[in-house]
Amino acid sequence: MRFRELSRTTTFRLTILYGVLFALGTIALLWMVYLRSAVYLTSRVDGILNTEADALLRSPRPGLRQRVIEELTLNGERNNIFGLFTARGEWVAGNMKSIPASLRTNSRPMELPPTAEFPASVRLVARQLPTGETLVVGRDVGQLREMRAIITSALTWSGVSILLVGLGFGTALSIAPLNRLRRLQSVAQDIARGDLKRRMPTGQRGDELDTFADTVNHMVSEVERLMSEVQGATAVIAHDLLSPLANAALQLRRLHQAENPEKKDIARVAGRIEEVLERFRAILRIAELEARQRRAGFRQVDLAEVVAPVAELYAPLAEAAGVRLLPLAERGATVEADPKLLFEALSNLIDNAIKYAGPGSTVQVRTGKDPSRPQLIVQDNGPGIPTQERAAVLQRFYRCERTSRTPGSGLGLSVVATIARLHDFELILEDADPGVRAILERRPAVVTR
Repeated sequence: MRFRELSRTTTFRLTILYGVLFALGTIALLWMVYLRSAVYLTSRVDGILNTEADALLRSPRPGLRQRVIEELTLNGERNNIFGLFTARGEWVAGNMKSIPASLRTNSRPMELPPTAEFPASVRLVARQLPTGETLVVGRDVGQLREMRAIITSALTWSGVSILLVGLGFGTALSIAPLNRLRRLQSVAQDIARGDLKRRMPTGQRGDELDTFADTVNHMVSEVERLMSEVQGATAVIAHDLLSPLANAALQLRRLHQAENPEKKDIARVAGRIEEVLERFRAILRIAELEARQRRAGFRQVDLAEVVAPVAELYAPLAEAAGVRLLPLAERGATVEADPKLLFEALSNLIDNAIKYAGPGSTVQVRTGKDPSRPQLIVQDNGPGIPTQERAAVLQRFYRCERTSRTPGSGLGLSVVATIARLHDFELILEDADPGVRAILERRPAVVTR
């Protein structure tokens, strides 16, 4: 695994970014500690120097030399500096033998680097006496410089350590996501090669990679379904429509050879051709619905407003077929939908129920009782659909063996399922005992992990 690949991961970059921010914060904190400590200690030393110098200046002149000697005796010559010089700069007393050239009298204390006379850094203050003499008082500030060096070293090493630790953690934390990403890429390559059965691996983390994998898996499932439907439709068109077309062609040849063709024979051929055309129209309608990208016709619709006109339209057909049609819609279930498409879907369900329930049966058309769970329900008490065939009847051109002789294209429920998907609905077929219950139901919202 190359470092270049790791450095491209979001985890690595965020870890490094946070590490740099933390390092900068730590450095800023230590720098503030350094500044405050250095300023405090320096001002403390300056205060001591000014106090000692003022105290010596207040001493009587005849005893000043002796007082300087006493101060050196009491405070020690190692860390303290005293010097008394004549107006001409000649040494009188103390452990400083000459006045530094850069030292100015009656000014603020100043710090001087190590010299041959004093190998440590010192801080000095000079005072001029009324007699013209110069008094110099100083102190070794080597410890202050050591503290500065320690804090500077801490600043440097803490920053470097944080960056190295951040780099290590970034590398360690990026390995697992990169391995997961490689597995996702491997599955994606298999899917691209045509293996639509593969699915992206997901875990229990619920992070962005799992969310992405779930989304891709849903997309592949839809692609697999559409491909399966296309393949099934192609096979059915090749086998199921070939027979009526061949039969119609044979009858047309016979009619062409007949001297006086009868009208019923012509009508029979026209009926077979119309049957084929009906199937092609249904196929085109499904393709049209699946290709719709815009939702211009969508608006807030009360499902009861869809049930009433459809029931009114099919009431004469139900009466002619000896079927009792009962609309039982209740207002209150509102959804965002295209009312024309819902009208078409409900029409297909009612038409199937009337056609296959049989004379003497009852077909109910109603909405769900729970307004928060919008439903359109068409239920009959006819012979129903066998349990093992309920999934198959949603496929294009599929027809139950019991109803194979009833006129139809086998595409009505496919149209309904397509309209349902366009509206984020689901078509459910249930056993009504007796009969079948077809439910158009709004899918629950998907909760993103």
